[in-house]
Amino acid sequence: MRQLAPADFDPQVVAEYDVTAETLDRVVRYLRLLQGPGAPALADIAVGGYYGTAALLHEVVELDILLEREPGLLNLKCRQMRALWERNKDAHVAALVAEYTYLQRRIREVLGEEVEIGALLWANTTKRDFDLLAESDWSGRLYVPDAAAVDRARRLLARLKEVGL
Repeated sequence: MRQLAPADFDPQVVAEYDVTAETLDRVVRYLRLLQGPGAPALADIAVGGYYGTAALLHEVVELDILLEREPGLLNLKCRQMRALWERNKDAHVAALVAEYTYLQRRIREVLGEEVEIGALLWANTTKRDFDLLAESDWSGRLYVPDAAAVDRARRLLARLKEVGL
């Protein structure tokens, strides 16, 4: 994986969340502990641009919450990390909200298209993530999309990946 830099991401998010080279290093370390050496989420972040920013935003939000609760988080063993993550799914839910509201907003602003968050979730993540969000305070704002909406969301996400900052 290439070396990530704050300049690879949306400057608004970088400024709002104070994303530095150190932040990026912590995210990489966190993901490798949680997902293993080939952490799949790192590939999404490495895309950079708006899509990569959304993936990074997810990890920054989640990691900030978890570090507040467990300052020694990045020194845990893989198994301990996963157990901590399982006990703190609300951090993952907060990260999903940040990521997918960001994606929805950028698709609207950059591509001029409206898309439901439920369709984006079904197109871009697992049913487990959709279910976690559906069980949260977001349940009233989340709709199960039909196949056409999911397909459209996939196409919009693909287009967003191609757009530079």
